[in-house]
Order: sequence, then structure tokens, then C-alpha cells
Amino acid sequence: MKLVWASGGTFAGMTGEEMLAISERNGASGTWLSLESWGLDGTVLLAALGVFLLWGLVRPWGQVFPRWTPWLHGRRVPRWLLLAPACVGAATPAPYGVFGIGYAALSTAGVAEMRRGDFHSPSDALLVAWIGMVAFALHGVALIAAARSYWLRTRSDRRTRVDAECPPATS
Repeated sequence: MKLVWASGGTFAGMTGEEMLAISERNGASGTWLSLESWGLDGTVLLAALGVFLLWGLVRPWGQVFPRWTPWLHGRRVPRWLLLAPACVGAATPAPYGVFGIGYAALSTAGVAEMRRGDFHSPSDALLVAWIGMVAFALHGVALIAAARSYWLRTRSDRRTRVDAECPPATS
């Protein structure tokens, strides 16, 4: 959606120029407007960081510091370094997206009213809401699953260590 706007297209009845004008009217800084003209804004940049975090949680390189950190290269990454941002990241977009999907569903069914905001019609706002809320929900749920997997893979199982050190007694 944002790439369509940045490339000069129209999405949900809005052009990229209209979106920039709305951002400027709402007091966006020059840096923000420049980023937005390329299809980048806060949500896109945070999504890119979130995808990097997801990859770090599910790939082996997320457990070891990379080569470009010479003083740490080869050392294990402390679990909290990935789990803390994953938990914060999952606690924010997952509920926002899930409840947003519920509201979008109610609006689609005609039970609730979708305000048009800066869009030309409520149906345009609803289209953007569906796209945004599904993206937030999927990303949040993916972070929950990846964080749980990382937590299970990196925990130190005390029983396994004790069993390895002390073989069972034989009679």
C-alpha cells in the first residue's frame, strides 16, 4: 500500500501526494516527509526491524554474535537480548491487530461504524484498516511463536545436565 503511494499510484482512493499533504498538515517533520515520499514511515521501519528480529529468533545466527562484532564474535547471545524485544514486540501488535480485525469485521458487517478519517470514504478507510490490522496481527502472532520456539531451544535444561553428570545407579 505504501509502496503504491510512493511510486505515484492510487490505493484506497488516495494518491501518494494526498498522503504527503495530510502528513504535512498534521505536522510531520521534513525528515518524516522525505522518508514517506519513498514509501517509508515509522510502521515500515519498525516492521523491518521486526522482521530482522523474527529471523534472529528462528535462524541459528540469532544465537551467536556475528563476525562484524569482533570483540564478541563466536560468543552466545544472551537470551534476554532477543526475548525482551520479542515479548515487547508481540505484546503490542498482536492484541492491536486481533482487536482491530474484530472491529473491522464488525464494521464490514455493518454493526459498527468505520470513520473515514483522512480517507475519501468509510469503505476506503475500512480497506486500509483490514490490511493494517491483519499485518499487525500476523506479525504479533509470528513473534509470539518465534519467541516461544527460541525460548525452548535456548533454555538450559537442568535435568539433562544432572542426568548427564550422574549416571543412574545400577543394582
